Amino acid sequence: MNDETRITDRLTLRALVEAYAHGVDRREFVSVAKLFTMDGKLSAYSGQPIGQPPIYERIGHEQIERAMQGLLKYEVTSHALSQQTILFDPTDLDKASAETYCYAQHLYSDNGRWNRVMSIRYLDHYRRVDNAWLISDRRLATDWIEVRPVHEPI
Repeated sequence: MNDETRITDRLTLRALVEAYAHGVDRREFVSVAKLFTMDGKLSAYSGQPIGQPPIYERIGHEQIERAMQGLLKYEVTSHALSQQTILFDPTDLDKASAETYCYAQHLYSDNGRWNRVMSIRYLDHYRRVDNAWLISDRRLATDWIEVRPVHEPI
């Protein structure tokens, strides 16, 4: 495996995470689910996942798509990705893992308008299937949540 191939893999994996965020924000939940392997797993945790059970766990395209439907309670969501650290499996050219930081904002109305801001990390495992990188396991770790009032533009 040469450096050029790994650079391409890094860009492709970043684009995969960006496609997930974009698909979630656009409510394209079928497309989001297809970013996972057929047996892909999505689980959510409060804080670091080590040593605790998930808040929820969904396996396979159908369950992941249904889990995304929960976001419909928000008027709009906006996911902003930042740093990503990717590690390639030294023994398998078709496997990698990564940690990607994200601020997710969720706008809703409840006696006023509110923005639920979440600092989350995607702890991912990827697998290349039929020459395409997919998410095989995503552990969504929520580090903190802040609810802010939304001020209407002047």
